[in-house]
This record gives sequence, C-alpha cells and structure tokens, in this order.
Amino acid sequence: MKRARLILATVLLQIGFSHAVSAHPGSGIVVDKYGNVYFIHSKTGVVKISTDGEITYIHKATDGHWMCLDEQGLFSKTKPTYFERITPDGIKPAILYAGGGSPIAMGSDGNFYYCGGQKGDKQPGAKTLIRETPSKQQTVVSAALEKILNELNDGITGLAAAPDSSLYVACWNSLLKVTMDGRVTTIAHPVDVRDCDEDPADHNRANRGMPLLRGIAVGSDGLVYIAATSCHCVLKIAAGRTVQTILKADRPWSPTGVAIHNGDIYVLEYTNANGPATEGWFPRVRKISKDGKVTTIADLSVKK
Repeated sequence: MKRARLILATVLLQIGFSHAVSAHPGSGIVVDKYGNVYFIHSKTGVVKISTDGEITYIHKATDGHWMCLDEQGLFSKTKPTYFERITPDGIKPAILYAGGGSPIAMGSDGNFYYCGGQKGDKQPGAKTLIRETPSKQQTVVSAALEKILNELNDGITGLAAAPDSSLYVACWNSLLKVTMDGRVTTIAHPVDVRDCDEDPADHNRANRGMPLLRGIAVGSDGLVYIAATSCHCVLKIAAGRTVQTILKADRPWSPTGVAIHNGDIYVLEYTNANGPATEGWFPRVRKISKDGKVTTIADLSVKK
C-alpha cells in the first residue's frame, strides 16, 4: 500500500463537501496519570497546570491544534511521520503534538492514529483514519469510513481512543465509532443539541445547524464527552445515544477540547473560537468534578 499522505495545514480547512472552516484555535488537552494537565495555547505553545496549580509553558510554537499522550512511551525515542514529539527523548509519557489541523490519538494497542488521505491534494477533507506503528508502518483503519462519511456529508473534526480499543470519531454533525477490525457504527446523526447557543463556524450562515463537534473523550463507563464548539457547550452522549448538555459557556467562550481523569472532566475553552484569530483567541480550562462542581483552573485571558 502506498504511504498515506497528510495535508497537515488543510485537513480541517476542507472538511466535508459543503462546510468549511478557515481557521480554528486548539483543541488539544490531556491529563497524565499524576493529574498534571497540558493544553494548547494556539500560536503560543503548550501549557502545563501542575497538581499544585502552577502554570508554566513547556513548549513554544506559533501553531497548535491537537495533542495526545503516549503513556507507554512507545514513541518516546521516535516520532510519528508527520507530527512532533514535544517531550525530551526517552521521557514517559511522551506528548505527541499536531501543529496542523489533523486530530490525533494514541490507541491502547500502542499505535498512533491520525486523519489523512490517500488521494493527495484532491482529497476533499479528512475522511480516512490512518494507523501508524512505532516502526512507522502505516495502514488504513477502515475502508468503509470514507463511504459512510460521504453518505452523511460529513468529515472528521475530532478523534479519541476509547478504553475498549475502539476509536470515536467526532464530525460536524455526527458521532461515529470505529473498531480495530474496521467496522463503523453511527452513534448519532444528526446530533440534536436542543439548547444550542448557535454560533456557526466562521460566522458563516452556510455552517448553521452544525454543532461542530471537536474535542472528544470517552470514559471507562462508555460515556462520551464532546465539545460542541458552535453551540458553546459540552455534550454527554450515553450508550443509548441520548444527548445531554453538561456544561455551557457564555460568549465569547466556547469549548474546543475535553479530557477525562479519575472521573473528572477537563474542558479547554477559547474566546471567539468560531471566528478568526483577529477576534482574539485566549484559552481557559474548567474542571467538572465527579460531584458536578465546576471550577476554573486556568484562565489565560486574565492579565496578571
């Protein structure tokens, strides 16, 4: 099989056949086993919130979209073909970083997953999942996925590895599950956000009616948590496909990324996430504790 090609900067810019986003702030947020939180501050770098609340920058960058944790450190002395590793050589867990638009995930099988294409520059958007081993062997995860996404008129906007080894795929208006043998299940389409504070991507009327699902996380109980960026909220989707809003953000804030650690949910939010960077992209992180309490643990919009 020919090596998969990745159009790093334009994967999300061309998603779907009728929807387009010209730019977007980062969605990358992860939590390590110790409880340290890492998130992307787009066009600035990667921020660490230590367990004692100290905030530091661990990586400087002028881009920034996605991150994932390699807890086993299988990529700690190498890196995926098209992506960066921002932790030092040999450090575990390794942090893998996507400066461009492709969502990424580290599977429990020890392989790295990203969204790419097999058709070069003619690929209309991210509709293919690629698996890459630590030895840089690449294969397509599911031959059926692109066909299903075309039928849904949708494209990949977020990606997460689930504890059961499957992959969950977030889209403009769909949630899909892909198993390691390539089977695809449509969990929800369309995604009905009844209390959506609609704010279409790029403020473009052509993108109305699309919640624009981005950051996604899956708990050990099978519950799925997704940032519905164009609805200014975080959704919980249960196995019965029930969609529930669990967190709202007042404008100009909107969720872009989600992570889970020990039952707590961490949400990355940005100001003006549905508009261009010229409107001002500033991040904050809010935590939803197991008891439902919501606290802000970092706010980089506040001048010190």
